Amino acid sequence: MSSYLPEDVVVRILSCLPPKSLIRFRSVSKAWLFLIGNPDFVSKNLLSQSILTQNPTSRLPLILVKATHKSNPGKQIYSFLSHGNLDIVSQVPLNLPESPDRRFLNSTQGVYYDLKIVASCNGLLCLYHYYVGTRDIYIWNPFAPSGLNALPSVSHHGQPELTVLTYSVGFGFDPRSNDFKVVRLLAFLSTTASFLMDTHYEAEVYSMSDGSWRLLDLLVPVNIYSDSPTVSLGGLFLWYLGFHYDEATDEDETIFAFDFSDEVFRKTRFPDASVFRDYGQCARTLTGLKGSIVMLVFPRAPLNTKFCLDLWVLLEFGVKESWTRLISIGPLLDVERPLGFWNNGQLFLENGEGQLVLYDPYTETKKNLQIEGVKGSLEVDLYMQSPVAINGAVEIKGQDNL
Repeated sequence: MSSYLPEDVVVRILSCLPPKSLIRFRSVSKAWLFLIGNPDFVSKNLLSQSILTQNPTSRLPLILVKATHKSNPGKQIYSFLSHGNLDIVSQVPLNLPESPDRRFLNSTQGVYYDLKIVASCNGLLCLYHYYVGTRDIYIWNPFAPSGLNALPSVSHHGQPELTVLTYSVGFGFDPRSNDFKVVRLLAFLSTTASFLMDTHYEAEVYSMSDGSWRLLDLLVPVNIYSDSPTVSLGGLFLWYLGFHYDEATDEDETIFAFDFSDEVFRKTRFPDASVFRDYGQCARTLTGLKGSIVMLVFPRAPLNTKFCLDLWVLLEFGVKESWTRLISIGPLLDVERPLGFWNNGQLFLENGEGQLVLYDPYTETKKNLQIEGVKGSLEVDLYMQSPVAINGAVEIKGQDNL
């Protein structure tokens, strides 16, 4: 019996493997090195399994696109697109909750007050105030009649003289306890404080099953910001921490992850700037690829320059040498930032007018998907409809009709 396998069979087998195995198998032979290193192979067989696709199931998820209304920045529009053809299945408007801190910049400058999607998980969205002093946290099922639900506010722990700020939030599912959880990072500032020495940090976790917050006895990462790139992936919630130098550890870029099952923080380092591009010149965003952490690196540049996107994958958490660049996409014009991948390597982008665009790297064509919002407000995620009940939250009516 011949041990030879036709190339098309080899390609189909390799395309089912995770990135870590593919990188290792580059050393099998020159032919495999050429095949796996080919951008066409990577983009067709790996990018098609990115954050915006999942393992085949009987029910495909919807593509969720959030946009802040251009003429009414106090309203957001959540568009739900068919996974197969990107037709709009439903649109759900959400009026932003009133806040004494509500302020807006005009649409040419971006969003100052906004609700940010922390994560989408099994039919629930976790949202929180973006650049607002209170930074309230909400859980929302867009297709349930209950409306927006606010989680219990921050406690001063018996010290009313302290100012308490939620500086970041994570959301995900704990498969061990079969429970949804929210983690929030808190900064406690003395009202008379004049130096950072007078600030201390804590982390609390909220369990959907019992509807209450619980303080965690952990050393909390402090250099995470409300606009830090994040992704929820496989029971972890990850933050990208950039442009911070820790003299003790010689680290300047890090990813922190909160494990919802073990309720601990983990971290992994980046390659040196000479390998990964300098932070001051390039922006980063996080996504996922077949269960692996992926960093998209793109230039901080005016829109009249060419936009190129590098895709890096982390093969082993905690090992900075395992970062591997898989592919580069571009150059492109009139691109503000990447939002995520769709089928067959096609990429969701936001252009300079705040419009949602789909780019095909094979035909090098762009298609305007006729969804737009205030510049910088677009977010794209997966959404799987589910009748999940929300416990321990206060309902806030925020939906209306288009």
